[in-house]
Amino acid sequence: MAEAIGLASGLLALATFALKSSVALSTTIRDYQHHPKRVRELIEELDSLSDVLRLLTDTTATDIDLSFLAIPLRQCDSACREFEAELKSCSSRSGSDRTSFRDWMKLRYMGDDIDEFRQMLGGYKSTISIALNIANLRKTTVTIEKLEGYRNLIKATTDDLQDHLHSIDGKLDTIASQAVTESDVDTAEVQLMKKERLSTQQCLTVCSQLSDHIDRIQLEPPANQISSSGKITSDSLQQCKDTLRRTVQMLEKNMLSAVDECMAKSSTAGDPSQAARDYTRLREEWTTIRHCIDHCSMMDDALKENISNIENYATGDDAIQYMVSTDGNTLHGKNRGFGFRPKQVGGHLSDASLQHISTDITRLYSLAAGNSTPSRTSTPVVHEEVVEKHRSSEYRERYGPGVKLTSNPPPSTDTSSFIGGGRAK
Repeated sequence: MAEAIGLASGLLALATFALKSSVALSTTIRDYQHHPKRVRELIEELDSLSDVLRLLTDTTATDIDLSFLAIPLRQCDSACREFEAELKSCSSRSGSDRTSFRDWMKLRYMGDDIDEFRQMLGGYKSTISIALNIANLRKTTVTIEKLEGYRNLIKATTDDLQDHLHSIDGKLDTIASQAVTESDVDTAEVQLMKKERLSTQQCLTVCSQLSDHIDRIQLEPPANQISSSGKITSDSLQQCKDTLRRTVQMLEKNMLSAVDECMAKSSTAGDPSQAARDYTRLREEWTTIRHCIDHCSMMDDALKENISNIENYATGDDAIQYMVSTDGNTLHGKNRGFGFRPKQVGGHLSDASLQHISTDITRLYSLAAGNSTPSRTSTPVVHEEVVEKHRSSEYRERYGPGVKLTSNPPPSTDTSSFIGGGRAK
């Protein structure tokens, strides 16, 4: 318990630092008078990021484990502070004050312009937002449409993060190549490193092509049309994609290790040059983005596990079908009954409610079976008894008890009879 509280308080501190940094950067940018379109878009992204961070600071007080957000929160805090410092430095170098500064195009963060910096912040924001949504699924029940919306957000965020990761890979490779060229590292060893990187890149290409091919052949017909063999095939293909995803992760880390080795052996090792500083920052950013991608994948898997896909088919008279969730999972499916008087139960119920409904249905069928056998041409016995009692009660209230007439009255009987206290003529 103490450890959980410690993790929550640590995450709260990180979220608070990141929030303060994002608000400070937004305030600093607003202090400048000239705001072209890309700057306005950055301000909007910062405001949106701040809103998500505020939600996170409120959520950390609960028992939900969001400790995996520690890495992106640290990087988010660092990026906002460093970008603010770079903005002030750029403004100072240009000799402009905040009312006349217009050199936004010259502003760079790790070699990226304002748009790329905004996209990087957007990746952090989306990752945090996804984590909050998935955490809230433990407390609330959502529709299948909303879950699909979450999955679409995860896919879009993952795609953006992958693009950013590839961009960082290219920059790291460029810095390492330049460092090795300028160093006195043995030529044969350099060639081995280059071959290792090239081999890894080729393996990554093969994995990407195979994953794309699986996407093309992985047909997903409507759930009510998929056969058992088709489901087996689809599940197996998905397992292949999951294996490829893990392979790509290992290959990317292997390629980065090769780049790290190049930098370690180059003349920039331990050198406080700009290239060395850029490499360190890029390396930290790479680790953060890879971490976000991995957890986006985990959250997508969690969404899949949170959906119960059910397709009920029943034929014959008086069939009973259940499509019920007692554990809070979202239900996605249909009850289809083909026959006379099918009974269907669906929704989110507690165990006690489900047992009560099941007992009532069983009692109803037992009562009906004890009177007569249900058929398509007859009304259920239970229903007939209820209707007859209702009619008798209504008649007695209006006309009294009455006298039942015989079909052929005796000749001595008067042609009139008394019914319910009134005379029928």
